[in-house]
Amino acid sequence: MPARWAVIFWALLLAAVAGRVAFSNPGFQSVVPIYLAAGQKWADREDLYARVYSLDLYRNPPVVAVGFSALADLPVKVVGLAWRGLGAGLFLLGAWRIRREFLPDLSPARAAVFFVLAGVLVLPALNNGQTNLLLVAAALNGTAAAARGRWTEAAAWLGLAGWLKVYPLALGALVAVVAPWKLIPRLAAVALAGIALPFAVADPEYVLSQYQSFLTYLSSDDRTLSELKRIPRDWSVIARTWFGTVVEARVVQSVSLAVLVGVGTLVAWAAVRGAGRRKVLGLSLGLGTVWMTAFGPATESNTYSLLAVVAAGAVVVPRAPVVAALTWSGVVLLAATVFRGMFPADWRFQVLGPQPLGALLLIPAILSDLVARPATDARPPVFVVVGRIASRIRDRVGVSRPVAARQ
Repeated sequence: MPARWAVIFWALLLAAVAGRVAFSNPGFQSVVPIYLAAGQKWADREDLYARVYSLDLYRNPPVVAVGFSALADLPVKVVGLAWRGLGAGLFLLGAWRIRREFLPDLSPARAAVFFVLAGVLVLPALNNGQTNLLLVAAALNGTAAAARGRWTEAAAWLGLAGWLKVYPLALGALVAVVAPWKLIPRLAAVALAGIALPFAVADPEYVLSQYQSFLTYLSSDDRTLSELKRIPRDWSVIARTWFGTVVEARVVQSVSLAVLVGVGTLVAWAAVRGAGRRKVLGLSLGLGTVWMTAFGPATESNTYSLLAVVAAGAVVVPRAPVVAALTWSGVVLLAATVFRGMFPADWRFQVLGPQPLGALLLIPAILSDLVARPATDARPPVFVVVGRIASRIRDRVGVSRPVAARQ
């Protein structure tokens, strides 16, 4: 019965979104026209990153425009429905695989809550057709594939996330900690293929100019001093709204890099300590998505759809009372922003910082998973193997531990 309710919820959710897309103006609450316009620009060999009247800027790498160039002549609504359907299908596949690999002991009722809550939190990306829906689907499927040791598949999914936006490659690097010699070369090959693909379908001079325009856009996209409705929705929004402090872009970037280094260090430490493949991967996915949202280089309100499955998974696992209270508080803040987004002037609520705060409140639950669930991996990470080899070498050469350590 609980599974039936989850199926009914998703059927109603997809029907509602499809109905809205089919019967509303093609540009209403939709970024698909932006992608199609970029595809048409690519076909006409125009600058992808030049402003278009009545449309927002195109912000993705050139390879995304290459994909949409094949769809530029189709009706916007047809493309919009197909694009959302593809993203929803891959998202559900990824959510199911994450539940199977990392939450196998969920009761039917908790599993139903997991899928329903994930649907609520991913609704903004599903509704407006952002690449974030496909991005989170790729991250979920890639992490789940890595949990099964399917390194080529994992690299393909995680590399696809990097094709859509560059910074998700950081998540791929975190996942690669469990098997760097197997995953990093494959991931690098997929990333390079995404860079090379545009050269296979267009004049190299034009492609190079588009990469130059893309890099110029990335270096000049500073919305720090914009009006409140347009400022980034990362952690800095809390400082601006609650404390009246405008954090400079270079400070935000420095904090973002420092947090990423810290996350990478923590994930590597967990691997060295023998936490087990699935625990390390769960930590990578959880902290990686928190970094991409609360500390990401290009965070908007809809970017928090990347946390949908991580947040849903965090609340359905029994935890210590304090951790559970923090986790539920974070999920409530994220869900409240989704529901507030259904009404006009939702930016007034967003700039209060509920989303970055909600993301940060998930961290205790993500970290508690390191000790809450036993490792079940048959094959330990490379760092555990190296540690064991070093221990055996030390024993053979007769290097003894300090007396205090032996006691």
